[in-house]
Amino acid sequence: MNAKKLCALGAALALTGTAAAQYQAPPYPPPQAPVYQQPAYQAPQAPAYQQPAPAYQQPQAPAYQQPQAPAYQQPQAPPYQQPQAPAYQQPQAPPYQQPQAPPYQQPQAPPPGYAPPPPPPYQPYSSNPAASAQAQRGIRYHPWRIQIEGGYSITQGSTVKTLLNDGGSGGLGITWFPTAAIPLGFRVDGSYTSHPQTLHALDLASQSTNQNIADGYTDIYGGDLDAEIDLHLGTRSREYFFGGIGWYRERTTLKSVTYQQGTICWFYCYQGYYPVYSNAQTSTTAWLNSWNAGIGFEFPLGDPATFFIDGRFLRIKQPQGGYWDFIPIRVGIRF
Repeated sequence: MNAKKLCALGAALALTGTAAAQYQAPPYPPPQAPVYQQPAYQAPQAPAYQQPAPAYQQPQAPAYQQPQAPAYQQPQAPPYQQPQAPAYQQPQAPPYQQPQAPPYQQPQAPPPGYAPPPPPPYQPYSSNPAASAQAQRGIRYHPWRIQIEGGYSITQGSTVKTLLNDGGSGGLGITWFPTAAIPLGFRVDGSYTSHPQTLHALDLASQSTNQNIADGYTDIYGGDLDAEIDLHLGTRSREYFFGGIGWYRERTTLKSVTYQQGTICWFYCYQGYYPVYSNAQTSTTAWLNSWNAGIGFEFPLGDPATFFIDGRFLRIKQPQGGYWDFIPIRVGIRF
């Protein structure tokens, strides 16, 4: 520290001491007792009433916020894992056990009066085991069978259609199968069919006989000798084909009509004219050759009865030349 600073500091200390010596404290006056003053009474004033008016605040609509579409995230395919083939396990064969023979039992003699059971009935040998088993469950083999049939005969061709209408038919037949090993049999059918004549045929008959022919019909009766082949469709049905030759006769009956006066009763009686029919002409041809072919289906009803339906094409040669064709459709029962 230099001499100048020291001199200045000493001078400041000397001045401070002189001022403190000359200062005297003023004399402290004694405190005086306070004078009591009665407070002046003031009546309380009621506060001024103010109607509370709530400040109405206009509701503010919420600020519309535009929905934000979620950020699209590209789906990530799962990591590919190579499938592992299952561990192959070699199958183990079960331990071999030696079969044991049953204990021997001494046969016992039958009691007195015992009769052995009769042998099973004879069954013809069939080279087709499946067909034989099928026949036992459904249609069984019988060498001889009889059929009763009936149905409807349809005319075919322009020649016969101008002369005859369709007609009903009935028949009786018999079928023979020599052996069960071969599904081939022979069938004989006799049938009777009646066909009403058409109006055109009645007009021609009226002109040829010079009579008033009002009614007429042609009866066709005869028989067929056919071969039949059976084919099994299942356990409950079979199909068969047949065809062969036959012989038929045709008998035509023409009836004339006359009107006579008399009493007619129908709910009540009255006077009038009624028709009287009489045979004007009847003609029968010789035996005519024919041939036929057809198909049928057969279903079992309960051994030995079966139900069948078949149809055939029948052609009959006419004495004046040409042919008459028919399609007889028949149903029946075999037993």
